[in-house]
Amino acid sequence: MFLRVAKRSLLLTCALPSFIMTNNSAVNPSEVGWQFVPQYYTFVNKHPNRLHCFYNKSSTFIHGTEGEDGKPCFGQQEIHNKITSIGFQDCKVFIHSVDAQSSANGGIIIQVIGEMSNKGEAWRKFVQTFFLAEQPNGYFVLNDIFRFLKEESVDEACPR
Repeated sequence: MFLRVAKRSLLLTCALPSFIMTNNSAVNPSEVGWQFVPQYYTFVNKHPNRLHCFYNKSSTFIHGTEGEDGKPCFGQQEIHNKITSIGFQDCKVFIHSVDAQSSANGGIIIQVIGEMSNKGEAWRKFVQTFFLAEQPNGYFVLNDIFRFLKEESVDEACPR
């Protein structure tokens, strides 16, 4: 079985590299997570203009900073517009952890904790949660929630 994160009709315009998963019906969520995450962030770095190909018309995407209300984007076109407005350029990502679990209807939920530097700016900590929904021959990103974490000192976090 191959992991495909683009709709079949989009494979010509949004072809993504596929990777092989286990051939049996017992999918290991951790393996899927550790295969998906490097692929996704490679696109953030090298092909941000094609990042929307991981999503489809039923996908939802939120991107923002901890404590802020994020406006969700719906569908591949809105997600593409939002990603374009973020302006990923030579974006570098350092992954601290990837946790994945089986979820509803054969899907997989993945949480990533890491740090990101975009356009050579300072590294910022982030958390990102993906829900990968099943589709023929693999998955697509149905839900994506990204938050930069605020850096707080101990004194600010624990008032006396």
